[in-house]
Amino acid sequence: MGLEIRNCSISELEKSPNISELLEEYVAESSIHGLPHPSAKVDIYKTLESVGAIRVIAAFYSDILIGYVIVLCSVLPHYSEIVATTESFFVAKKYRKTGAGLRLLREAEEYAKKNKSAGLLVSAPLGGVLAEVLPNFGYRETNRVFFRSFSHE
Repeated sequence: MGLEIRNCSISELEKSPNISELLEEYVAESSIHGLPHPSAKVDIYKTLESVGAIRVIAAFYSDILIGYVIVLCSVLPHYSEIVATTESFFVAKKYRKTGAGLRLLREAEEYAKKNKSAGLLVSAPLGGVLAEVLPNFGYRETNRVFFRSFSHE
C-alpha cells in the first residue's frame, strides 16, 4: 500500500498510533519562539469540525499517518469574503519526497474552492522548506507576520 490522501476527522487524527511523534516533530520545526509550548485543545477542533468551519485532510503511507493539513474557511470581515487558511500543515521529514505535501496542498485548494473561498492563505515558518517551495506552486509572499512575546515582561 502506498500514499493515500483523504479527509479525516479530528477523532481519527487523535487516535492515530503515531500522532504524538508526528506532533513532536511538527512542534520542533514549526513552533514560534516566545509562545507557550503547543497544547492543542482537541475540543475546540471538534467544535469547529462539527459546524463545518474546518476540514482535516491527512496523508497516510502504508496506513501510517505521515502528515496533515487543517483548513479553516471563514469570512474575513475586512474583505467580506470567505478566505481559506491553513491552520496547520505538516508532513514528517522522512516522507517529504513522497509527494504528500503537494497532494495535501492540492486537496486543501479543492476544499477552499468548493467553499467559494477567494483563495488559500498558507502559513510557513520563516526560513523553512515550505516557504521555499510554495512559490513553485503558484503562491506568492504577501505579508510578513511579526511576533512580540509578552511572557517575560
